Amino acid sequence: MFMTKELYIVLIYLIIINFVTLIMFYVDKQEHKRHRHARGISSHTFFTLAVLGGSVGEVLGMLFFRHKRHHKEFKILLPIILLGQVILAVVVLRMYFSTAVNPNDLLPA
Repeated sequence: MFMTKELYIVLIYLIIINFVTLIMFYVDKQEHKRHRHARGISSHTFFTLAVLGGSVGEVLGMLFFRHKRHHKEFKILLPIILLGQVILAVVVLRMYFSTAVNPNDLLPA
């Protein structure tokens, strides 16, 4: 299997945004543990990160840190966002790999 420069950049972006989102879930959880009524990071920020590609990090944050699991908006909207992103990724990758790839665009093995 080969990976073009564009796919490599997208993969690095997704790893970074999901890692940042996971860390933000941890920070938010710690803030809520210290101060029961702390404002913490807003749900709007978390949903923005999910839409920008951090939905896997949010799901992992919900599982690992047991945080925001009982909020209806996270239980309903987050799986919808993740499903939409998976469908979009499949469609884009099928279109991308159905076209001819220039050998000069491939990363060295």
